[in-house]
Amino acid sequence: MKKLNYATKYTIFICIGLVVFNLVFGYVLIRESSKAMITQINERMLDISNTAAAMIDGDALAQITVDDLGSPEYQKVMDTLSFFQENTELEYIYCIMQVGEKDFVYGVDPTIENPSEFGSHIDYTDALYIASLGTAAVDDAPTEDEWGEFYSSYSPVFDSKGDVAGIVAADFGADWYQNKIRRLVLIVTCFIGIAIIASVTLAILIASQYKKLFTNLVVKMNDLSNAIETLIDEVSAESNEGHKTFMTEVEDERRMDDAMNVLGEKICVMQMRLATQIEIIRAHAYIDGLTGMNNRTSYMQYLEILEHKMAEDSNFVFSVVVFDINQLKVINDDYGHETGDKLIVAISHDIRDSFGGNRIYRVGGDEFVAILDDPDPSNKIIEIKGVIDRKNKESPIFHNPNVEIGLSVGAATYDPAIDRTYAEVFNRADNAMYADKREFYKTHEDRRKRNS
Repeated sequence: MKKLNYATKYTIFICIGLVVFNLVFGYVLIRESSKAMITQINERMLDISNTAAAMIDGDALAQITVDDLGSPEYQKVMDTLSFFQENTELEYIYCIMQVGEKDFVYGVDPTIENPSEFGSHIDYTDALYIASLGTAAVDDAPTEDEWGEFYSSYSPVFDSKGDVAGIVAADFGADWYQNKIRRLVLIVTCFIGIAIIASVTLAILIASQYKKLFTNLVVKMNDLSNAIETLIDEVSAESNEGHKTFMTEVEDERRMDDAMNVLGEKICVMQMRLATQIEIIRAHAYIDGLTGMNNRTSYMQYLEILEHKMAEDSNFVFSVVVFDINQLKVINDDYGHETGDKLIVAISHDIRDSFGGNRIYRVGGDEFVAILDDPDPSNKIIEIKGVIDRKNKESPIFHNPNVEIGLSVGAATYDPAIDRTYAEVFNRADNAMYADKREFYKTHEDRRKRNS
């Protein structure tokens, strides 16, 4: 047998290593991508139920009984839920009322065919119970009932006192949820399989000294790189034009007689593209889609770090600032929800500009939380209030001097002598925010409490 030259031996060694690498890389890629995709889907579900819950008057919802079917109060809740039923990607959306500890019944249900009966029992889940305590949550596993099998998100509806008046539940088909995960796994698996097959074929061709076939394979790898880009585009809506150009230019910049190096560069570029794709998916899981701020998932993750710092460092100092937009219901009613979304985005940018840093989170439909290293955020609060006052004078969004926007703000500073957990600091800030909100509505129209 003819002795293999150094270049051929080196290529065979690289291809064998590539097979092992792709197997390990594929396992990690599937695991991490699936986790990120699940988080992203859950955030989308919560965004829908949170937005619907923020649009419902908690005081009115708490008073609705089976005898109120067809009343103006009942119909207003029905119209809000019907809007989401008809315009979003879900199966069912409805209200749930708590009648006892871990005991819940159906409330308002806009389903046209076979709606749930008002007051009928609903199966308990841990996510539903968490929502009843005031925190939105998503089922970890699908539940099955007479309407089908679903993953559900639950968002609390608060009354004017800050108590949970009811829960908005949004059901998403289990097939819809699982198919999104399966599709991602299938795409990644196909790529890894193609990469392994290509690597093994490379080793055979190089060992047999078929230079012509090897050169043709380089051309095929160029087609494969374009196919991989197409698969990646199906997972992400991000623009990847710059990467496409780089992958196709590798061949043009190198002589075909140096095919081994060209092929190695192509494979490295494809692997870098997939690594970048993982980072894009993970970034989407922690960023709020409307405002570009950190979302609730990012907030809950940082709270774990914060609780650890509180336990480890007795001199640790931080403050919590809670924001809630006033008059949002007036703006949604009079100008439409698109304008309301523009207001949320505009105020989120004002908060970011005034408070700086990267620990500002959108935790609800119109609620934000900032966690600061500054023990006294009073100057920043004065600054954001001043920004809102100037906007009211200029009316940059509505061009109507009769519409006054407002931002209720409350703050609290961690005191090791009285605060054992972050929740205690947050509750003081949240109570201060609600006190500020009550002062605002003493002189402004409050449609949160007005019946239809």
